[in-house]
Amino acid sequence: MAIEVQVSGACAVYVAYPYIASPYNSGNPILLGYTRNGLTPQEQGYYLNVPGDQNGGEEGPPIEIQALGMTALIRLELTKYDMDVVHYVRRQLAGVTQGTPAAAGSLMFSAGLVGRLTLVPLAGGTGIGIPQNFPRVFTRQPIECGRGSKFSTLICEFEAHKDASGVLWNSSTTGI
Repeated sequence: MAIEVQVSGACAVYVAYPYIASPYNSGNPILLGYTRNGLTPQEQGYYLNVPGDQNGGEEGPPIEIQALGMTALIRLELTKYDMDVVHYVRRQLAGVTQGTPAAAGSLMFSAGLVGRLTLVPLAGGTGIGIPQNFPRVFTRQPIECGRGSKFSTLICEFEAHKDASGVLWNSSTTGI
């Protein structure tokens, strides 16, 4: 492949919360909006050092390292978005009522309190402009939506975990 400037192109952000019944969502992704200045999903690996006497025990460098998995953080700043869809994102968890959090101790994955996030680059990008579909996400961080006489920016961060099939993300756009 040639070494060249990479341009993903503008990115449409879709969300799906399959357990929220609404006229806007039947489990298929719906358009949330478009980012302010693009976005950069961050993939985070988790590792465990294995100490050994060969390298000084606990205080020395590891003799091996175990891979424990990966998550991703997707931070969005949107200046063009659908406020009806934002109301569902602001719930933070699938299947709960806005303003009423899930019961303490709820299990996120087994109770289905997670959604789906799909990032779809629009036409005009090069090379890296492939869709990214995160099948198991939720918003752990605060959600901000400005109010005032100037345009409002929606800021939210989705945390992605591998689904029951072991997929953190793929390029599926099913349902869009």
